[in-house]
Amino acid sequence: MRLAIEKKELIRYIQNLTGIVSSKTTSPILTNYLIEVDAKKSEVKITASDLEITADVRFNAAVSEGGTIAVSAKNFNDIISSMPDAVIDLWKTEDLLMIQCNKIDFNILCADHTLFPILPEPDMEKATLVNSEIFNNMISKTAFAVSTDINRAVLTGVCWKIMEKTNLMAATDGRKVAEIIVPNSSEIKAEARESGDEASIFQDAYADQILEKVIPVKTLNFLQKIYDPSVKEMKVLMDRNKIVFSYGSFTVISNVIEHKYPEYQKAFMSDLPNQLTVNTEILRSAIRRVSLVAPDDNYRIRFELDSDHFEISTNNSDTGDAKESIETFEYKGSSTSISFNFRYMLSILDAIDTEKVCIKLGGSKEPMMIYNEPPQEDKKITFLLMPLRS
Repeated sequence: MRLAIEKKELIRYIQNLTGIVSSKTTSPILTNYLIEVDAKKSEVKITASDLEITADVRFNAAVSEGGTIAVSAKNFNDIISSMPDAVIDLWKTEDLLMIQCNKIDFNILCADHTLFPILPEPDMEKATLVNSEIFNNMISKTAFAVSTDINRAVLTGVCWKIMEKTNLMAATDGRKVAEIIVPNSSEIKAEARESGDEASIFQDAYADQILEKVIPVKTLNFLQKIYDPSVKEMKVLMDRNKIVFSYGSFTVISNVIEHKYPEYQKAFMSDLPNQLTVNTEILRSAIRRVSLVAPDDNYRIRFELDSDHFEISTNNSDTGDAKESIETFEYKGSSTSISFNFRYMLSILDAIDTEKVCIKLGGSKEPMMIYNEPPQEDKKITFLLMPLRS
């Protein structure tokens, strides 16, 4: 195996692969990259896997000899990153990978590449084309809401539902919910605009379900890392227990979480009597300031609201108190107060697209429903945040 490639090109392809490699794996071979070099195609393929997700990237290089090796992913990335911006030569000699750039030389021990798990090459001829910008946006509005509790495996993934007219993504950890619904094709969106009734697309957004997959958040986070605005389409191939994404130079094969996603929509409340509308950045900044002394055990802060007064406060027996009044806001409803985890609220506000945010709320034990204000025509985004008990 022998090839030459510019450092900046190689870095561009491998910089995200390292996130796939787990240092806690029980299989030492999975701490390595599998590097396959094809002399006929002048193509290099680098694969990383943790068995749950396998990702490979293919690119062209000046190849003079083909071959296959497995080499430590961490060492390989660290060495390539440390090289000057110049051509890097790589070749294999016995059990060593030689890396040379200018007058810098490294010799790295190779592992037994035959131990690396090889998955069958997916047949992407049957794949579905997906708008990559919309898909990336759906991930950004939901992935932050997943659970980190491995005992509730289904909540560690994002639910992707494909309906007759809409595409839906949702995530929840039991304390917060994030959901986004978009038309499932530009043709549907165009037809709705012509009819002047685009909102009708979302009126029965959960009807006529065709397919549902729960995708591990690690897979979706990786797809976000490799997102390139210049690459407009992504190919998606779905199997019973796997999902394959082909995007640009990358192919990602991921397990899916084989559990029924909970019916989180039952927690949504459409008849909450109170409504707060406020500038998103003003609210976010005030919460961040007040939260500086919030309790570390539950991150509790509190809203006190009526038509003339909006106060954000917290109380911490170990640190002290804080409160801030917001002067510019709109409120419809009766006086109310509610306590919540400020970190959850900030994560939701970071996903709000509009200058203002609309928060619908009831009493201290009822959830808050949070929306873009005004609502966006081409998507329906809903967030829910459960209160903390007083």
